[in-house]
Amino acid sequence: MCLSTVYVDSDTGKEEIMRDVAEMEAEGEGFNLFSLMGEKVFVKGRIKRVDFVDEHTVEIDREGRL
Repeated sequence: MCLSTVYVDSDTGKEEIMRDVAEMEAEGEGFNLFSLMGEKVFVKGRIKRVDFVDEHTVEIDREGRL
């Protein structure tokens, strides 16, 4: 099973928001993240990068600097 780790990239650097993300759903100006255990976190921003193969990570740009 491949789960992802979501990071936010901002002026202060890259910060881990959630591990073991099983689902990601767009909502308004951001995304709801759902863990395998049912935890839900909302993060505002835009997708910057997704790595489905090597790192299983998603990077979200909080500042909208794409």
